[in-house]
Parts: sequence; structure tokens; C-alpha cells
Amino acid sequence: MADHNTNNEEKTPLNEAAVDPDVDTKAQFVNGGKVEPHVAIECGSGDDVSFTGLGKEELMQYADDPFWKRVRLILLIVFWAGWIAMLVAAIVIIVLAPRCPYRPDQKWYDKESVYEILSESFQDSSPKSDGAQKEGDGYGDINGIASRLNYLKDDVGSKALYINSMYESDDNSRMAVVNHKSLDSVLGTMADFDQLRKTTKKMEMRLIMDFIPNHTGKKHEWFVKSQQKEGKYTDYYVWATCNPNDGTYPNNWMSVKGNRSWTYDATRKECYLHQLESDKPDLNLWNADVKQELEGILRFWLDKGVDGFHVLNAEYLYEDESLADEILMPGKSGNAYDDFEHNQTMNHPENLKLLTAWKSVLESYNTKPGREKALIVTAKDDLNTTMQYFDAGATIVRVTPFADSSASLAESIETKLTDSNAKRIGWMYSNKDSSRLASKVKPEVVKALLTLQATLPGVSFNYYGNEIGMTDHPSLPVPNKYRTPMQWNSKGTGFSEHTKWLAQNPNFADVNVESEKAVGDEYTTLKVMGRLSKLRENESFQWGVMNVFRDKDLIMFTRKAEGFPGYLVAMNLGSKRVTESFHGATGIPKEVKVVFHTHKDDNTAINLSDNSYILEANHAIILEYA
Repeated sequence: MADHNTNNEEKTPLNEAAVDPDVDTKAQFVNGGKVEPHVAIECGSGDDVSFTGLGKEELMQYADDPFWKRVRLILLIVFWAGWIAMLVAAIVIIVLAPRCPYRPDQKWYDKESVYEILSESFQDSSPKSDGAQKEGDGYGDINGIASRLNYLKDDVGSKALYINSMYESDDNSRMAVVNHKSLDSVLGTMADFDQLRKTTKKMEMRLIMDFIPNHTGKKHEWFVKSQQKEGKYTDYYVWATCNPNDGTYPNNWMSVKGNRSWTYDATRKECYLHQLESDKPDLNLWNADVKQELEGILRFWLDKGVDGFHVLNAEYLYEDESLADEILMPGKSGNAYDDFEHNQTMNHPENLKLLTAWKSVLESYNTKPGREKALIVTAKDDLNTTMQYFDAGATIVRVTPFADSSASLAESIETKLTDSNAKRIGWMYSNKDSSRLASKVKPEVVKALLTLQATLPGVSFNYYGNEIGMTDHPSLPVPNKYRTPMQWNSKGTGFSEHTKWLAQNPNFADVNVESEKAVGDEYTTLKVMGRLSKLRENESFQWGVMNVFRDKDLIMFTRKAEGFPGYLVAMNLGSKRVTESFHGATGIPKEVKVVFHTHKDDNTAINLSDNSYILEANHAIILEYA
């Protein structure tokens, strides 16, 4: 046992190194378990470790050694040289690398085309029945619109709906409004409207409504109370003393629709003003309570998610408060509306202030990107009024590309485009009160004019049916001839299987959506419009600068956004083919590619220095260039 203990004491330590019994054993096994023979490590109770056995002079000899000095200097130089090189490289990359092209902050109304719908003539959702026809049968309605949203978005390429007046009214046009916060029961319920808005929102589509602030119907609660001189409603309308028996009227004002603009009311025993028909008395917008009521109407529909309003009859909102006579034009009899200069009843300066106030209401709902609201007005062929509307805050001012002049179609379009450049113009060809595009011009030129509308700066407004070339009814009176039911199929049953509220155009068998979508002809009006909608998504058509050119009946304009391909749009509005190089006429580059043609497949690259392009009458093309 004694020998065993002795043998343990005589065992050689690990790695044959002498272990100092006075030093912490753990501290001695360094460098892979081996202790340098001339170094002892002392470990205290803290974390510091001190080296003994190597003097300060021995350590400093490495710091002063010339070799190590050179190494340190070289490493320092390499470090700073590398750092500076990286800095210079970063600057060079920033300066020389291609910059991202400028993209403006576009709102939905900068990008989308608008499809205008007369709800009673678009689509009837009433199911077929063997019984007696019920209310709403044969009328288009809100649910009918909802059932055709895919057609608007996918085939037409429109993601914004503008629905003409649907208010509870006392006339067929729904302009003699009885209740601004209620819908005509023939068109559907408020629940139907709420569902339509929910569906359009889900499909990322916008909804625009009419706003009718100039007048109401005679059966409106406000007018009934005003007739009785009941409280604040006494002055909700423009009343004045008159005596129709002896021909005494407040002034010489005439109605836009003909005859005097004053009608005697037997209940109140005074005359009320109506700039339109006598069943539409004008509201007194000098009255603060009336303006507050109208603001409440806007908020009611804004709360329901409406994206914009088209203000109807904006030019007639205010009249001269003193009711002074208008100026009779020289040589006129004074028996017609156009016999006067309408200095008292049209485009009153207060109109613009009211538009500004309404725009402020809409802007209060612009709580975050994507929720912008649009205030829209329509201007006549008057550039000055158009600019004033923009200055007042209008989001979009609707005009027609056609000018009221005796000039040729190409010349009048050139004038209008030049005058209206760089503004958010709403380009429209027709509406429920004017002739359809295919009836205003030759049907064969419709595709060229739709090309013009789709590629101009601003917003295109397409009245339902224009995309398939619908025409005015040949025998119905104005305005019903512009309002016939949508022609969905060749059988005439697509709109409704009930007796229709208005006769269809007799050409429905040939002009209809079903035929336009059929396989075989890839250049129908509808298919051309669908391709134009996709082209319109290109950056240069979204915000590119426009320059307009004309060579007799050939209208040309370029659209170019910096950093993106540019486009030349050319339309031959004459009766003969034209041969044009386009490079010489517009200055675009010589190397171009045909990306669109209204009538044929022509996706060819051409050199304009070697070739002139032959464009047939009524045809349009779009060329792309770098």
C-alpha cells in the first residue's frame, strides 16, 4: 500500500512540464496544455491575468523593431487605400449608374378611363316571368350594372363607372329630384347600391355619381314648404313678384329650354325661377341654409364610399341677386334664349367659389393614398371657362375634342388639343343629351377617334355603347334617340326579356357585343378599344408630354415620358390614303416600330429614312420609338 502511494507521487506530470504547486493548475495549461518554461501566469480572484518572467524591455523590443514598424505602416496604408478606393467606387457607381426615371404621384383619376352608364338602359336584372310585368321589369337597374362589371373591366378596359342620376325624381330623366338621398325604386334599393359599391371596391373599380345642385323637382319637400313660406324654406328658391295676366315678369330672362325662365305658382302667388324646364325650380344658392343642405348631400354619398361627383349644370348655379335684365344682342327680337348675352345667369363668379367649397368637402375624405375624391364638371366650347373651373379646384373638366366651328374635323381637333394640352381634361364624344359618336361622324372613322380619345393626356369618358359603334335611334325623338337600351346580342334579348322601357335601335342584330366579341375578326371596334386600354397603361401615355402636328387631314401627336419609350399617334381623318414619313413631319427618331393599327396586324419595325408609311383613310396607327 505504501509502495502504491510512492509510485503515484513519482509519476511524471502531463507533457513532462514542471507544475508549480503554488499556481492555479488551470492557469498553467495554456497553449494547448503546454506552459512556456519561462512564463508563469498569476491568476487572482478577478478576471485579470498578468504575465511574469517577461520584462517590459523584452516586450518593447518588438514595438521598436524596424521590421514590425514597416509591417504596421504597410497595413495602415493598405487599409486607408482600400477604404478610399471603395468610397471612390461608390461615388462613381452613383454618378454613372442609370437613374430610375421620374414617376409622378398618380391618382386613380390620372390612370383610369371612365365608362358612362345610363342605368335604365344598360342591363335589366329582373328574371323572366310568365306573369304580369312588375315595376322595374324592362328597365336597367343597379343589379344589372353589377352583373356586367367584368365586361367593363376586361373587355372595355374601364375601371371607373360614372352612373347618371339615379335619384328619386319626378321625371323620366331623373333630373327633377324629389329626394337627393333616395334612389328611384325602379332602379333598385339602397341595399343594392351598397352591394354595388362593395363589389366595385373589391374589384378595384371606382364609382362616380351625378350631383344636381342647381335645382330640384317641384315635389321635393323643400319646394312644397317654400310654396307655403314655411320657416327657413321660404327662400330656398328664387321667388319674385309677377303678373302673368298682364305679362309682367321680374326681368327678361329666358329658359335654356325656351320660353321665359319664370313660372307663376298659384299657391304662393309669385313666380319661381327655372333656367331649365318649369318642373325644375332653381335653388337659391345665395341662401346659406341651402348650401349647407347640399354639403350634407355630398357627405351622405361620400360616407357610402362614392369616389367622385359630376356637378351638373355648374354654369347656371348662381344668378345676379338683383335680377337685372340681360343684354339683348343687336338685331335680335328677345324671344329666344340665344338672343341674349347671359351676363346675369351664366358663369357667375360665385359659381367658382362654390366649386372650391365643395372640393374642400371632398378633400376632407382624402384620408390616405387611394381614397382621393374627384370633382368633375362639363364645360362648353369655351377655353376660358374650362381654365376657370380648374383654378376653382375641379379635378376633371369634361370637353369634347370637336370644336364648334366650320373647320374640318382634323383642323378643329388640332385647335382643341393645342388649347387643352397639359390639363386633366375629360375627353367625351357624347352623353345622354347628345348624339352618339357613330352618328356624329361616319361609322368607319369611329375606331380612329377612339384611338385619339384613349391616347390623349387626361381622362377618356366613354358613353355606353360607343365601344361597339351604337348609333342614334332613327325615329325616336330627342333625347330618347340617344338613350336606347344597350345592344348585348343579335337576338335583342341581352338587355331584358321583358317589354323594354324604350325601343331598341333596329340595327341591334348587326351592332352588338356578342358579334364584336366573336372569333374571326380581331379588329372589331370593341377589340380595338380593349387593345387601346392596354396601350394606355404605358408610362408615356400616362404622363408623357404631348406635341401636336397636322398635315391637312392627317392628325399626329407624340407622347413621351422621360426615360420611357415614346409614341407617335397618327390618324387619317380624310377620304384618301396618305403617304407620310412621320420623321420629317414630327422629328421623331427614324427607327420605329408599329405597335397598334386600327384595322390590321402590322407589328413591323421600319426605318423612316428609307420608308414612308401609307395610311388609309379613316385608319389610325401608333408608332413606338426610343
